[in-house]
Amino acid sequence: MNISDQVMVRWRLAAIVCLVSGFTSSVAQSQDVRPPTDPVARAAFDTLEKSCSRCHQVGRLVERERPARGFGNILHVDEIAKNRALIIPGNPYGSFLFKQIVDREMPYDVMQDGVPEDAEHHAPNDSEIKQLEAWIQSLGTQAAAACQVDKFVSHKDIIAAIAADLEKLPRARVKGTRYLTLTHLKNACTDDAAMKAYSQGAIKLVNSLSRSSDVVTLEMIDPARTILRINLDDMRWEASDWDTLLAVYPYAVQPDTQFTSVLQSATGTVLPYVRADWFAFTASRPPLYNKLLKIPQSFPALAREEGVDVAGDIRKFLGQRAGFQKSGVSANNRLIERHASRSGYFWTSYDFAGNRRKQSLFEFPLGPGGEHGFDHDGGETIFSLPNGFQAYLLNNAKGEPLDKGPTTIVFDQSRKDLAVTNGISCMGCHDQGMRKAKDEVRAAVLSGRTFPKEVREAVEGLYPKSEVMDRVIEEDGKRFTSALTRAGLEPTLKLNGIEMINALAKRYEDDVDASLAAAELGLTKEEFAKNLTDADKKFKSLLRRLEQAAVPRDQFETVFLELAPDITDMVVVKVAATAAKVVPPKPGRAGDLALTSDKSAYRQGDTPIFSVVSSRDCFLTLTDVDDKGEGTVLFPNKFQQDNRVKAHAEVQFPAADAPFQYRMKDKGFETVIAVCSEHNISVDGIVHNFAGSNFTTVPDYTRSVARSIAVEAKNAAANAAPAKAGATGAGREIFRAAIKVEVK
Repeated sequence: MNISDQVMVRWRLAAIVCLVSGFTSSVAQSQDVRPPTDPVARAAFDTLEKSCSRCHQVGRLVERERPARGFGNILHVDEIAKNRALIIPGNPYGSFLFKQIVDREMPYDVMQDGVPEDAEHHAPNDSEIKQLEAWIQSLGTQAAAACQVDKFVSHKDIIAAIAADLEKLPRARVKGTRYLTLTHLKNACTDDAAMKAYSQGAIKLVNSLSRSSDVVTLEMIDPARTILRINLDDMRWEASDWDTLLAVYPYAVQPDTQFTSVLQSATGTVLPYVRADWFAFTASRPPLYNKLLKIPQSFPALAREEGVDVAGDIRKFLGQRAGFQKSGVSANNRLIERHASRSGYFWTSYDFAGNRRKQSLFEFPLGPGGEHGFDHDGGETIFSLPNGFQAYLLNNAKGEPLDKGPTTIVFDQSRKDLAVTNGISCMGCHDQGMRKAKDEVRAAVLSGRTFPKEVREAVEGLYPKSEVMDRVIEEDGKRFTSALTRAGLEPTLKLNGIEMINALAKRYEDDVDASLAAAELGLTKEEFAKNLTDADKKFKSLLRRLEQAAVPRDQFETVFLELAPDITDMVVVKVAATAAKVVPPKPGRAGDLALTSDKSAYRQGDTPIFSVVSSRDCFLTLTDVDDKGEGTVLFPNKFQQDNRVKAHAEVQFPAADAPFQYRMKDKGFETVIAVCSEHNISVDGIVHNFAGSNFTTVPDYTRSVARSIAVEAKNAAANAAPAKAGATGAGREIFRAAIKVEVK
């Protein structure tokens, strides 16, 4: 990417891709926030309210209209306590929410942007971090509510339900019928509100990828409402489009039952169903998003396909514009422009890397190009699909499509990888269609005689009055929400403030724990635990990690087709390679650290062995923290002071030839914490002095961590650059893992 390509995407600054400027009031579902009555939970609630709710609680958001990172229910502590992607009961340092704080990722404004702490912006202090720790610890001692589902639905049950549904359909409809499944999420005890949002998100994406003028309605075929029926003919898809999905589907397994051949024969495909969460994650972003929609490979080609003559509309004053100095997504001036298209509307933007010379709309309001025209750096286009849903294109100044904006310049805090991504980022921002905009150019140009008469007349013709543009945007918004309603969707439905496709895609990205892994494999938790004993040795580390904490989605996705036949009776479906096979995106993460022990429970006097695998070269610190909070640094130590470890190499502690052993001393629970830093720095406030002791002790581990956070918060504020535009925190140098073991 050349310099001009890089700077052109600055227009999408500040976390989200929005064509129209301005913050609007949230249309998210209202959520009653009720503080818990339990004093331990209440103390945690108070800390989360003070330090996190401004970015992560619907109804409490400050300076943003959408929750950051796709997470908007931080004050619903009972809910988040049940979410293993956020909280591992009894294991604070293994819990994602707690790690985000102790690893200095959050609060983002204080720790990353360097905003000085004041009445509205704070990081938790040492006592507040202790309160969060105590709350998560307490969850491990409470009796966990059993996961109750009306009926566990196995993979064989899914096959049987699909076969029965096909039998009911008219013969002409069977061949093109396909299914999206959410059954594994229901089996993993997902609540009804989330299941509703997920099913609607799946159908919304189907319609957003459709080339038909008719909407695809929400049809569920099973009593539990976890299997959605769609038809390729209704979407104007070919069988090859489904094959494109199957060619990259990482969960292509099915039970060994006679029904599978019935399904294959009837539908003409080896696998007529895929998981809806994977579909939402994969098909909502390039390359599959662009391919399935057949989006042209340039902005001019897209305009021609949509029946839009951009230059002609500008000459004839048929285009309608609004320009403004600042927007919610750009540090520079911005211009949006509407054209009528074959299917409804065609909105595009002209965006700039700066505000000077021919990049200033207020000095050069016409164009692009020409004596009084601006020179832009890129744009975003939102256009109507034939069914009334919306599609999107990001492009550079040459009109060439972009999949993502570089995170060094722009970022989307709702994405795990922080990247602005075509399709899904736009869907999250434009969930209600077009957004309000207030033009500033018309008044600036027409208020005096600075510009020649022909320029003033052109501006008067291209930049309508605010009330006219308001009506245009409102009507286009109604067109979009009407399409949602016709598809059986609730236009304002969100899950914890997150647009429904984004919510379902995020659910897929979350780490996988033992309960979810079992459900995805079609096993009950009891069956999963039983089958682990017979698993192939090569899966032992992964399965132990599932048992003790959680596994990143990308790692579980990679091994699934090997793991499933090993611990279940399912067989891998042989999917034919296609000439048009694409490389789908992978769930991303900044860094991963796998920590496991050779047992989950020990007896006094046992000598444990811990294994660590890092996704990056790093400097490792391994610490054991007892029930009283006192830490003993196991590594580095006097015998092994060089703590560098190589990426992807499993390291055991102690090694077979180590001149020492670890020995379990007292009954109770021990938390073992692994922290990796890309630079050789002190972590968690630990200072080594091997002259006086073989192993470093930390009298109060969490307080040491908290104090180091306070120091870094002050340093972040002191060293904050005047312009932090585009900073993402994606290069954070510390990542960690923690497990909890019992000594009996």
